[in-house]
Amino acid sequence: MAATVHAVKLVEARVECAGTGMFAFTRPEGYRFAPGQFQSLTLVTREGEQTKSFSHCDAPGEPASLVLTRLTGSAFKDALLALRPGDEVKVAGPFGRLSLPEGTARAGFLVGGVGVTPAASIVGDSVLRKTGLDCLVVYGNQDQSCIPLRERFASYEASGAPVRVVDVLSRPLPGWGGEVGYISADILRRHCDPAEPRHWFVSGPPTMVSAMLAVLVECGVPGEWVSSECFTGYR
Repeated sequence: MAATVHAVKLVEARVECAGTGMFAFTRPEGYRFAPGQFQSLTLVTREGEQTKSFSHCDAPGEPASLVLTRLTGSAFKDALLALRPGDEVKVAGPFGRLSLPEGTARAGFLVGGVGVTPAASIVGDSVLRKTGLDCLVVYGNQDQSCIPLRERFASYEASGAPVRVVDVLSRPLPGWGGEVGYISADILRRHCDPAEPRHWFVSGPPTMVSAMLAVLVECGVPGEWVSSECFTGYR
C-alpha cells in the first residue's frame, strides 16, 4: 500500500550548528509512526520537484515533525533553507523498520553526525513516556563546535532517565577530556559490557554503518541484537 501524502507547513527553521540545520513542520492529522522510522519530504527546487528521505528526529508525542540535515548547497537543501514559516510542502510516510523490538530493556546506538536522528527519536520517546529504557548513545563527531542535538541529549541525561551519551571526537579542539578518534571496539568496551544483552542500532551513511557493524562483530555482539539502516543519497 502506498504511503499517504500530506501537506504540512514549516513552523521554524534554525541552524543547529555549523553546516547543519533543524526544520520543524506541522504534524499531519492522523499521521502515526514508530520512533526510528523515516519520512519523505518533497520540495520544488531550482532543478524541479525533488523528494528526499529523512529520519524522524522527534518522538511521536512531540507536537512537531523535526528534520535534521546537513546543509550541503544542493538544490534540495537550498530550497529547504529558502522556506519561511507557513510555507507548505508535501510529506509521505512513515517508512522503515528501524524501531525498538518489543520487550527491549537496554538499547545502544553507534551513530555519527546527523545519523543520530533515529537515536533522538527512540531515546526521546522513551524519556517522554518514562519507559525506563536503558540507553547508551556512542556519538561520533569531528569537534566540539558541531555536535548536533547535544543540548537535547544533555537534557535527557539531566532528566534522571537512564540515558548515557559518550561523545567521541576525531579532531577535538583544545581542552577536550573525552574520547578521541573514531568509535572503536576498545571505546565501546570502556563504556559497557558488550556481552550484556542490549539491542544495538546503527544508522548513517553506508561507510559509517559498515564500520560500526564491524565494531559490534569485533565485540562479539550477536547479529540478532543489531538493527541497522543506511541513509540514502550518499555515494
